[in-house]
Amino acid sequence: MSLENTIAKLFALGADLSTRNAVRMALSLISEDEELTDQIYVELKNKAYKEDFAKVPVQKRAVFIPQCLRNIKECPAEFDSYGWKCTKCGKCVIGDIIEYGEKLGYRQFYITPGGSLVKKILKEKVPKGEIRAAIGIACWPELAEAAEKLAPLKIPLQAVPLLKAGCINTIVDIEKVKDVLRIGIADGEEKAELSASMMRRPAVS
Repeated sequence: MSLENTIAKLFALGADLSTRNAVRMALSLISEDEELTDQIYVELKNKAYKEDFAKVPVQKRAVFIPQCLRNIKECPAEFDSYGWKCTKCGKCVIGDIIEYGEKLGYRQFYITPGGSLVKKILKEKVPKGEIRAAIGIACWPELAEAAEKLAPLKIPLQAVPLLKAGCINTIVDIEKVKDVLRIGIADGEEKAELSASMMRRPAVS
């Protein structure tokens, strides 16, 4: 059974899907694999928060990127209090993600080693109004945990799961990331921003 069909079945049964534990219990009742818990919980949160996320200006959206996407052996980035500072060297997909996001108007990118730094950044910047929404790229369990822990901050989150998890050399669907970055941006606005970005680039002789 596909993930969408499983979710539809749970809704049809009137199952409580408000927490990870509730989702886990609901899956056990229909004899479905409880390993789907985090995937279902994250997908439900994505759908629930998408409309609110779309209303937040891109400058107020933070993009959290896991350090495991870096090419660790060749990465020239340096670490500071907010994570790794990408140099867009082209040796991994992180530079592509940041460059595309910047063309859309995004300004806040954080390449972090784990959830503790993400929590610190959000606790510092959310109360100041500097961050009003977030995009997270991570493995399913980390995304589910983040969705739970960020609930008290009341900021809409959109999550993108890694295609290959692990501590190093992970993989993400960059087109999926771009789709999420574009949420709430009209086609006309996107084209205008991309065109303006190209105009700002220095000419190559």
